[in-house]
Amino acid sequence: MEFKVFVVGPLMTNCYLLVSGEEAALVDPGGLTPELELALEGKKLRYILLTHGHFDHADAAELLRTRTGAALLYHPEERATFWSLGRTPPPLDGELSEGQRLPLGTEELAVWHLPGHSPGSVAFLWQRGKTALVGDVLFAGSVGRTDLPGGSWQLLERSLQRLLSLGEDWRILPGHGPETDLARERLVNPYLRGLDHAAA
Repeated sequence: MEFKVFVVGPLMTNCYLLVSGEEAALVDPGGLTPELELALEGKKLRYILLTHGHFDHADAAELLRTRTGAALLYHPEERATFWSLGRTPPPLDGELSEGQRLPLGTEELAVWHLPGHSPGSVAFLWQRGKTALVGDVLFAGSVGRTDLPGGSWQLLERSLQRLLSLGEDWRILPGHGPETDLARERLVNPYLRGLDHAAA
């Protein structure tokens, strides 16, 4: 699986283009850039995937759905997130759910429901490559905020515990900032100290 990152929108969101074989998926298109539009040319975009519904991760999703015909997928609990921030939820072509498998080319992504930053936050795991796209659940040196509507620190703690259960060699692709890995975050991330590393 090939991963390309494009920083989009006013909040510098990481939008990821995943390519496997003849198919591609776009994760968290919070905006468009000329570089991203160029990268999409000629690609067979199968999915537009949202880790959650905050505008900086989702604002270009409906436009790209119309333009490309790709299926737009997010967790149904994120409808409330869109409404709470004054936005109409974009049309769903399919609901994401815990444990779901999304085939992409010769690979597949597993869906983990990781609430806390928002009720329907999810991560997309490429298990063979030990890579997780985690949205705003975990950052290099920090974690997602829980003070927006639908946020919960208690739920976020459980989601972080679950991520930590993956093992230290997992690569983490966050919604903002540089990529990291779980070994580094266990050592340096102050928000992870004291968390039970067993799966929640």
